[in-house]
Amino acid sequence: MPSSRSTSPFDKLSYGTSTSSLRRLLPASNDEAASEASVNLETSPTPGSSAAGTGQAAPRRRRQATTAACRACRKRKSKCDGARPTCSVCRDRKTKCEFDTIAATETHTQALKRKYTELLQQKSTFEQIYEVLRSRPEKEAEEIFQRIRRGAEASSILRHVNYGDVLVQMALVPETRFRYEFPYLPDMPIYLQRHDNPYLDSEVFDCALRGAVEQPQPQQQRALPSVNDMLGSPRDALDQRDPYLKPYSSAIVVDPWLDSLTPSNWTLVSSDDNFMRQVIHDYFLYDYDWFTFFHKDYFLQDMASDRPRHCSRLLVNAVLCIGCYCHRKLPGRSESWNPRNIGNQFLAEAKRLFEVEAEVPRPSMLDPEWQQKYHDWECRRLTTIQAALLLNVIYNLNGSDRLGWRYTIRAVEMAHEIRLFQAVPSHVSSDIRCAREFTAWCLFTWQSLSSYHYLKPPLMARPPETPMPDPSENPQWWGELWIRYPQTPARLPTHHGHLAKARADFWTIMNDFSLLSFSQPHVKMPLDQVVGFYNRLRGWLRNLPEPLTPKRLVLPHHLKVHMHYNCVLIDLLKPLLGLNWSDTTQPNKTLDDAHHEAAIHLETLLRLYYLRHGFEAFDGFLLHFLGSLNFIKINTREAQDNSLFLESHRSTMLLLMKGIRDQSQCHTVAKMVLRLQAHLMRSDDVALLKRFVDIETARLACGPESPRLVEEEVILSDWPAYEIGLEAKAEQKSRGVDFASMVSSVTAEGGGGGYGESTSGSRSSASSG
Repeated sequence: MPSSRSTSPFDKLSYGTSTSSLRRLLPASNDEAASEASVNLETSPTPGSSAAGTGQAAPRRRRQATTAACRACRKRKSKCDGARPTCSVCRDRKTKCEFDTIAATETHTQALKRKYTELLQQKSTFEQIYEVLRSRPEKEAEEIFQRIRRGAEASSILRHVNYGDVLVQMALVPETRFRYEFPYLPDMPIYLQRHDNPYLDSEVFDCALRGAVEQPQPQQQRALPSVNDMLGSPRDALDQRDPYLKPYSSAIVVDPWLDSLTPSNWTLVSSDDNFMRQVIHDYFLYDYDWFTFFHKDYFLQDMASDRPRHCSRLLVNAVLCIGCYCHRKLPGRSESWNPRNIGNQFLAEAKRLFEVEAEVPRPSMLDPEWQQKYHDWECRRLTTIQAALLLNVIYNLNGSDRLGWRYTIRAVEMAHEIRLFQAVPSHVSSDIRCAREFTAWCLFTWQSLSSYHYLKPPLMARPPETPMPDPSENPQWWGELWIRYPQTPARLPTHHGHLAKARADFWTIMNDFSLLSFSQPHVKMPLDQVVGFYNRLRGWLRNLPEPLTPKRLVLPHHLKVHMHYNCVLIDLLKPLLGLNWSDTTQPNKTLDDAHHEAAIHLETLLRLYYLRHGFEAFDGFLLHFLGSLNFIKINTREAQDNSLFLESHRSTMLLLMKGIRDQSQCHTVAKMVLRLQAHLMRSDDVALLKRFVDIETARLACGPESPRLVEEEVILSDWPAYEIGLEAKAEQKSRGVDFASMVSSVTAEGGGGGYGESTSGSRSSASSG
C-alpha cells in the first residue's frame, strides 16, 4: 500500500526517493508550550512515517531555542535550556547556575541596557546625596552622615530626605489670611481705616487681613470676593490668586536659560556652578525688577551660550556680587568689610575688570577691520555701563555711595561716547537696537532717582530720544520675569514691562523737578511750580496700568512704586503746609490734607507689604521707606503721649524697627540705620522693642561700646540725614550733615537715645548730627 505523501513544500527538499537512508526532521508535539523566542515549524510526516501501529518511528520533540544562557553554559559553550533557577546542564554537572538576565524573555543586550540605566540612576542618587550634604544645615547633614555610617542604602536615605521635604512643604503651605502677624498689636490701626484709603480696598488686603478688621464700609466688603470664594474658584483662577495668597519669597524664577548657565566660565572667584546659579536666580527674583540695568533675556541667552555680546565677565561678577546679598542661605552676607566674604570677592573681581574695560580705547578707523572691531567695542561699552550701575548699587548697600556715584558718572560718560541716548541707526541689528534703547532708559531712570535722593543736579537734562514702547503692544522689548509658586504648575508674570515703564515715567517727571530744585543751591521753588509737579504726579498715578493700580497691586516692587510716590509727596508738600491752596478737583482738600493722606498711605502700604511678604527677604530699597516713616514716628513721639492712638503708633514703630533689623541681616547700611534710629527712640520704646523683636543689644549699642563699627564698617555716604521735607534735608546738607556724619557723631557719643533719659532736644541734635 503506498504511503501517504505530504503536500508540504518541504517535500520538495526530500532526499530523492522514499528509500533514502537519512532520517527526516519531524515537528514537536502540539501539546508542548513554546516560549516567545522559540520557532515552531509544523511539517507533515515523511513518506515512510506513520503511526506506531504502522511500524513507523515515534516523532521526536524539537529543542526550544533559549533567549539567554546562564553564565556557566556561556563559558563552556554548552547548549543551555534556560530553565530557572537551574538549567538542566548545570543540574547534571552540579555547577553553580547564574543568569545575567532577570527574565526568560530578556536578552543579553536588553540586560546590558537595563544595567546601564541602573548605574545612571545610582550615580544620580549619589550625586543628590552629595548635594544634600553640601547644602543642608549642619545638623541635617550630620544626621545623614550618621545614616551612611550605619550602612543605610543611598536610595533609602534619599527617599527619607525627599519625603521629609514633602511633609515640611505640606506643613509650611502659606496660610491664606495670616501669613505674617503684626508685632505688639495684631490689628490694622484705626486711624488708617479711612473710607478714602484706596489700599484698604485692594485685593492683597482682602486676602491678608480682611475679616480680622471690622470694616465700616459694607459696600467695600461686597465689592471684593472673600477668600473662601477664591478657594472655590476653578484651578486656573486659583493659580492667578497665588501672589495674593503666598509670600513672594516662596516663589521661584522660571527661565529655561537659568539651568543652562555655567557661571564658572565667566568668573575666577568660584567654580561652584550650582551655588552661583542659585545666586543669579535670587538676584533676578529679589532685585532685578526694581534696579533694572540690562535686558534679562539677552543676558541669560548669551551667558548660557558663552557668547560675549550682551554678557561679559565684568557684568557676571557684578551680578554675582549683588546676588550674594539676595541669597538667604549665605552666612555673613552683610559683612562687606570681610575679605573672606565671597560677595566681597566678586566685588573685587568686578572692580578689577571695570578698570580694564573702562580704559579700552576706541578702535582706529585706519584699521582694515575697523567696522567689526568698533561693533565689538560698542557691545563691550554697553555691558560696562550696565555693570557700572550695579557697582553703584553695591556701594550704596555697603554705605559707600560717595565712591559708588563715580561709577554712574563714568557710565554716563561712556554712554555719550557711543551716542547711547540718540536714535539708533537703521542698519543696527534688532537685538543690539533693543539693548541700546533699553540700557539708555535704565541709565536715565537710575541717575534721576539718585540725583533726587542725594539732592544733586541730574547728570542728564532730558530723557533718551527714542521713546519707550507700550509694554502691552511690544512686550518683547521689555522682556518678562516669570515666577512660579509652591504646589502650583502655572507660571505667572511679574509685569516687568509695566513696572519698568511706570518707574521711568515717574522719574522723568522728577528729573525735571531736580533740574529746577538742585541746579543752584538755596533755590526755593515757587508754590505754583510745586503744585504743577504735584498735579503731574497725580496724573501719573491715575494712568498706571491695571497690575499696578491700588486695587490689584500685590508684589513687593508693585507696592514700593506706590510707597515711592507717597514718600515724594511727603517731601514735596512739607514746606507748603499752612499755605492757602485747595485742589480744584477736590475743593475741600488742602495741601495739609494731601500731605497727611500721603503719610497714611505710606504706612498702610508698609503694613500690607509685611502682611503678605514679610521683611526677611532682601530688598535693596525697602530700607528707605522703613527709615523715613520711622523717623516721622520718632519725631512726633512727644505729641503722642496723650494720644488715643499711642499704642497703635508704638506698634508701627516696632514693626518698622523689625523691618530695619531684618534688612540688617542683608547689608551694612541697614545695620547703621538700626543703631541710629534706636539711638533716637525713647528708653521705654527700646525696651518694648526688645520684647517683641528678636534683636541683640549689641546691634542697638552706640558710643564707644558699639562693637567693631569704625574699624570694619566705614561709612562714606552722602545720603541726606533722615528729615521731613526737601527744604529741611537741603538745609542739613548745607551744614555738612549727612548719613556718614550722623554715624560718626553717634559712634562717638555714649548713652543717649534708648540708653538713657532722652529728651526732644537730644533727639533733635542727634538727628542733625
